[in-house]
Amino acid sequence: MKKIFVLFLFLTTIIAFANAQENRNNYHDGQVLIQLKNATDLNRILADYAAFDLHSVRTVSARFNIYLLEFDIRAATNRSMIGALKKEHGVVNVQNNHILDSGFRSLKGTDETVPDDSLFNVQWALKNYGQNGGVYDSDIDATDAWDITTGGLTALGDTIVVAIVDGGSDIYHEDLSFWKNYAEIPNNGIDDDSNGYVDDYDGWNAYNHDGTIPFHNHGTHVGGIAAANGNNGIGVSGVNWNTRILPVAGSSTSEATVVEALTYVYVVRETYDQTNGQQGAFVVADNCSFGVDQGQPEDYPIWEAMYDSLGQLGVLSCAATANRAWDIDSVGDVPTAFETDYMISVTNTTNRDELYGVAGYGDTTIDLGAPGKLIMSTRISNTYGYSSGTSMSTPHVTGAVALILSAADSAFMVNYKNNPAEACLQIKDFILDGVDTLPTLIGKTVSGGRLNVFNSINLLLNAPNLSTDKDSIYVELPFDATLSEILIISNTGGDTIYYSIEVEDEPEWLSVSPLEGVLPSQEADTIVLIFNSNDQDTGIYETDLNISADNIITRIIPVKMLVYNNVGIDDHPGKNPVVTVYPNPFHSFVNINFEGLKKGNLSVEIFDQTGRLVYRQSMDLQHDKNSRFIWNSSQPGLYYFRVTLNGNVLKTGKLIKL
Repeated sequence: MKKIFVLFLFLTTIIAFANAQENRNNYHDGQVLIQLKNATDLNRILADYAAFDLHSVRTVSARFNIYLLEFDIRAATNRSMIGALKKEHGVVNVQNNHILDSGFRSLKGTDETVPDDSLFNVQWALKNYGQNGGVYDSDIDATDAWDITTGGLTALGDTIVVAIVDGGSDIYHEDLSFWKNYAEIPNNGIDDDSNGYVDDYDGWNAYNHDGTIPFHNHGTHVGGIAAANGNNGIGVSGVNWNTRILPVAGSSTSEATVVEALTYVYVVRETYDQTNGQQGAFVVADNCSFGVDQGQPEDYPIWEAMYDSLGQLGVLSCAATANRAWDIDSVGDVPTAFETDYMISVTNTTNRDELYGVAGYGDTTIDLGAPGKLIMSTRISNTYGYSSGTSMSTPHVTGAVALILSAADSAFMVNYKNNPAEACLQIKDFILDGVDTLPTLIGKTVSGGRLNVFNSINLLLNAPNLSTDKDSIYVELPFDATLSEILIISNTGGDTIYYSIEVEDEPEWLSVSPLEGVLPSQEADTIVLIFNSNDQDTGIYETDLNISADNIITRIIPVKMLVYNNVGIDDHPGKNPVVTVYPNPFHSFVNINFEGLKKGNLSVEIFDQTGRLVYRQSMDLQHDKNSRFIWNSSQPGLYYFRVTLNGNVLKTGKLIKL
């Protein structure tokens, strides 16, 4: 009945008129992007709309269940198809597959002959001493920042990577260093590392859905601004000297291609985290120097959601706004009018520290400015040249994200890995709070200023940093007992911390003191935790300590208390021999005690759930005695034990390793 009603609704004459109207819009007629809760819902939906020849063109993002669907435009309009699909069970998002007709955000006609002498002297964005009519110090203070760090590695030894989502790149350029997927064998037609991408040794081409990176000037120029090799005697210097570039071809005229490209960045970083750095890449930022002029964010929910997902991993997205003198707050833009917290939107400033005359602005939408007029950088075939536009402004910010993380100490990086989304926002705050305020950007950007990476690094280095001597707390105690535990919290940063402690759900079995305090730089406080098992049953009790303060990453300390029966497990009360097993469940080790044993051979065997013997210990007894075995296991799970004396079973039972 539903299909008959829908077919009746889509009358041929109405469709013809509606499609004529829709063709004025910037999306592909007869195509939609759909995101599902479960991939298994796809076939059902396609079957329900078979009358409209609805079929899947390709999987855009297997990781997020996003598909590009196509249908017969003689049977339905984009609007009516989206309206119908939104009502289907299991649909998270459905939208048009937009045409990104604005393309790259470089300005045309600004190319000049590349000088053959010292190219750093013309890189005014990094060091402006007034060359070419510029104003002294109208730069990002890169040379001052390089006195602190030149990029490349974190304090924990991670190789920092920036993803350049663009038209491609010259992966053989003499002045650029590219990430390689060494878990993949190139050009063998096999997904060697099982990440869902075949032959992605050099990166990913979302246009052709393969690992061949297109030879592309725009992407090469953008990548060089962020991460050209510095101090190597040739060419130019990037904001970072030693950071790797992950090239992803995906700044397409099709939104589906953009989503596929961003999904690849997500998978590569997620793989790095899941394999503890053995595979994937430590991507900390992605650069998107392309977009849709006057695009309305509500029409692009899937694209925006990708930035949110990347932010949860600790990846900041940096986006170029329109190369038009538009108020983006009023006219809109994609992606720079997105509301996601995990994107930095960038406009263009000149070598005289002014908003460029044909660059977008917005008091609530555009975060900051960065140099973008006549920027010297790398070009294909080992050449160099000038380009202008917000496309050039944005990689200065992308490079700054990476450079800031290379300056962070090990404590910050541990917090970053434990709380990547929160740390991601901290880096964004360092960038926005560290700007040089400019009159032409006040009231026209969120920060009111132009990027200054030196200031941002100093905000990081001087920021308060709360650390603890324990990452978690675990105690074991019998019935009706109390136990105290100490937690030391320290401020290893530069500014004073005013902290507070929240005990999740405020359990009766735990008291914490103090719950708030003040920590000047380089000082510590002692926090006392009192555990109380009175009136508690045996078992595990859990809560979290949330330690928070302004401008720090909230520290979450898991707390567990095991309450056990001090008598243990005794199948033979009042008889000899007596076998007791405690604590059970156990966290670190379990005791198997014996009392009143006769001489002979005593044996303990422990088996896993499959029946495999994992522990055996024997003891020859010469006379009556008490004995004990201690077993610890590194693998949590359920186990079975058997105790024998001279071949006779004394006791069997279960053990639970937490």
